[in-house]
Amino acid sequence: MDAVELAWVQTRHPLIAPRRLFEKRLGDLSAFHGSALRPDASPLTWLMTDHMRSLAACIDAADEGQRTALTAATVSMVNAVLTKPGDGPYERDTVLGVAIRRFIEDDLRSFDLGIEKLCARFAISRTRLYALFEADGGVASYIRDRRLARAMRILAGLEAGDRRRISSVGYACGFETEKMFSRAFKRKYGVNPSEVDAGYRPQARLEYGATLMSWINAL
Repeated sequence: MDAVELAWVQTRHPLIAPRRLFEKRLGDLSAFHGSALRPDASPLTWLMTDHMRSLAACIDAADEGQRTALTAATVSMVNAVLTKPGDGPYERDTVLGVAIRRFIEDDLRSFDLGIEKLCARFAISRTRLYALFEADGGVASYIRDRRLARAMRILAGLEAGDRRRISSVGYACGFETEKMFSRAFKRKYGVNPSEVDAGYRPQARLEYGATLMSWINAL
């Protein structure tokens, strides 16, 4: 068989990839064909599950160049998921980086989310934390961008629930005041939060896909 089919529990989107795209160091992948991987098996399988959901949501709005980039990112991630502990990505800080990013994603509404909290939660030094987020422009920059991306999703109607007041969206995304939120949002997107409607959904989806791709750069 020239392809390997994988599926992720809790998603409806199987992945079929030609064997030639897998790295040779993975060896014979026959045992993985038809497998269903659980999101909670490891930080990488969690990330892959999230990526598959995002990919399905944004692929139709992507242009040819973006689809090429998304394909490359997906292949890199699958190779990482199938890598045994102690080999390849596991020899670096990849798994730790993904675990921290997952924690950030789940804790965006907390006002105290920052360097001190992350260092204490993961028992790492500031130097190591800074190194893990160097490619993202720093920890603070990464957290701010994730908060704004989530705000964009809420305002564009991609999050469950009715449209909220601007101040409520800001608080839900970890901004302590509406003024701080509106200023940061306008600086990043060029529009005020109040101007965002369903027409911004393609941008919100593509940005989330781009964020997931940034997680894969270290794989």
